[in-house]
Amino acid sequence: MKLNTAELSTTASPHLFSRRKSDWIMQQVIIALVFPTIAATYFFGFRVLLMVLVGVVSSVFFEYAYQKYRNIPSTISDYSAVVTGMLIGLSLPVTAPLWTIVIGTAFAILIIKQLPGGIGRNALNPAVAARVMLKVFFTPWITDWVTPGADAVSTATPLEYIGHFSKSVSAEVPNLMQLFFGFELGGNVGETSKFAIILGLIYLVVRGIINFKIPLLYVVTVAVVTGLYSSFDLTYMMTHVLSGTLIFAATYMATDYSSGPLTPDGKTLFAIGLGVLTALFRILFNFPGGVGFAILIMNALTPVIDRYLAPRIYGHKKRPKVLKTT
Repeated sequence: MKLNTAELSTTASPHLFSRRKSDWIMQQVIIALVFPTIAATYFFGFRVLLMVLVGVVSSVFFEYAYQKYRNIPSTISDYSAVVTGMLIGLSLPVTAPLWTIVIGTAFAILIIKQLPGGIGRNALNPAVAARVMLKVFFTPWITDWVTPGADAVSTATPLEYIGHFSKSVSAEVPNLMQLFFGFELGGNVGETSKFAIILGLIYLVVRGIINFKIPLLYVVTVAVVTGLYSSFDLTYMMTHVLSGTLIFAATYMATDYSSGPLTPDGKTLFAIGLGVLTALFRILFNFPGGVGFAILIMNALTPVIDRYLAPRIYGHKKRPKVLKTT
């Protein structure tokens, strides 16, 4: 059978089309964030929804306003600003003033995301950078942790009892069951229930949004390092795993496409580096925030990691040589 070339047509790439576009991916992340949002609302009340709403509205506003001012196409329809706003709203205690959320979203969207060029061009995770900035400059307003419930009794986070070279778990720390489900636990609202976060993690993995390797290696590395330090005291190890924002960040922040490595070996090194840094910050100090600093450090190292861990080209025995720049 002869091929009639006259019937063939030439079109520009791409030739493969998929629903896995930015807006669809971000929609899946939003759905996954509903789980910890519901849990936080259950424990801390409807103010959590207000915090998330303020985060989302202000993030979308700052992105739209910036792009309108620059006279560039608006990207608010890709939902990435919505995700950033939700993450910032969930990354603060229920007592945080709403204006701190607005400041955080302004910093995340305008400075970290839009100035470098928008989604896909930010070297740092916007939500993490905003959380660290608020931690550094607005600590008095965002560190008033309270226990869940109507009484809202002021409390310390578990990390304040197991850091600063401690090798044992204080009696003041909630037990592992409470840490897992979020009962009697003070801290940032989104990190309260690890059970709810894991449901979101499973959803993202099943939908093919994230690779399970980064969250798993991150959490396991923290467990191993804290285990080595405590002579493998299981309670001490698991208290570190279930305390703070570790599992929340491992699920929703460490897996960020833009600020994480692209290469397979780079992802492995990235996750292990996160775990080592987080564990060291926690062992050496007694303040919440080690996860954020660890992620930003590894974000900054990502270009170097990808550069030196590029996959071996099929048919070649070695990785591509690093090109020297002048």
